[in-house]
Amino acid sequence: MLEQIPRGIPAGWEKETFAVGGLMYVGFSNLQTEKLVVVSSQSQSVIDCRTWEKVYCTENWDEEDLIACAEPLGDELVPIAGLGGGGLRRFSQSGDGLDRAAPFWPREQIIFMPQYASWYQHPEACTLIFDDYAPLAFGFSRCGNYMAVATSSEVEIYKRTGE
Repeated sequence: MLEQIPRGIPAGWEKETFAVGGLMYVGFSNLQTEKLVVVSSQSQSVIDCRTWEKVYCTENWDEEDLIACAEPLGDELVPIAGLGGGGLRRFSQSGDGLDRAAPFWPREQIIFMPQYASWYQHPEACTLIFDDYAPLAFGFSRCGNYMAVATSSEVEIYKRTGE
């Protein structure tokens, strides 16, 4: 069934990839839902998923509580996911979902499932958006208009185009 799933960027979305050496954690803001906090071994930044702008900020994150703070987001405590656990949203309010499969471990696949479709019932309706090693975190922003897949070396961000 996995072989029947189309690969690439889902219809109605666009993608941008950011190289991030030593990436450890990512997390979407719950208040400014287009903002993604990225924590690496070298720095911390906030990416505006709407404009693709990346702003570096002071490192301020807690690995025990899996939260981060960033000046561009004010006093908000942003939940993060990555090396030490945590998780991003696997479903959006509009019914889109993300699932993980590992038929050829250690390679893993991330599957985008639009509007309540499931890849094992309707593989042709879904899209394979990631097929590589060791995703640290993946999921949607609170509004569901953005999604991210993070590895130790990059973060792929998808933005809904409204098609």
